[in-house]
Amino acid sequence: MDAVIKSNIFKNIDKKEIINILNDFKAKNIHFSKGNTIIDIGDKVNSIYIIAKGKIEISKEYEDARKNIVNILTDGDIFAEAFAFSSNQISSIQAISLDSSDIIEIESSNIFNAKNDDTKNKFIENLLRVISDKNKFLAFKNDILSQKSLRSKIIIYLKYISNIQKSSNVVIPYNRDKLAEFIAADRSALSRELNRLSKENIIKLDGNRISIMKL
Repeated sequence: MDAVIKSNIFKNIDKKEIINILNDFKAKNIHFSKGNTIIDIGDKVNSIYIIAKGKIEISKEYEDARKNIVNILTDGDIFAEAFAFSSNQISSIQAISLDSSDIIEIESSNIFNAKNDDTKNKFIENLLRVISDKNKFLAFKNDILSQKSLRSKIIIYLKYISNIQKSSNVVIPYNRDKLAEFIAADRSALSRELNRLSKENIIKLDGNRISIMKL
């Protein structure tokens, strides 16, 4: 419950109400082992998922076998809401469990059919806020993908993560392979460009920690 209570989807809702909401929405607890596919491209999705524990990679694969990581989500995050409430509910992404994960599944129809209007309205209000935040994140992601140079992609990403973490000393939540997939770059080219930025005293590298000197 600790992760669920902290989730933005339950903001301003107390613990007792959360339990009532989950019961009213007929929520299900599902366990996924490391490497399990939760949602595949082309699946029909009629539920939203809340991560109680674990790490979920949201990615998109292209016909030429290229893979782009949309995001990596963890405790308290939600996913699949865009498909669950869409007109055809067909997934264009893949959701894979990177760790042993516990997921709360709520069918979208159960949300609208819930009896308690007060708690239902609070939940839907929070859901709309979460969807709005995700749209802002996707706009940032599109900014990265639209850049012609790898350096520009890296700089935009570092500015974003610095703003989120409110610090010039940031922790990158991905390893180098995952970061390369996230910004749609070659892993070796990414390492070379980060080293160049370090030599130019623009950043300072320490594993997945980066100190931003100037951008």
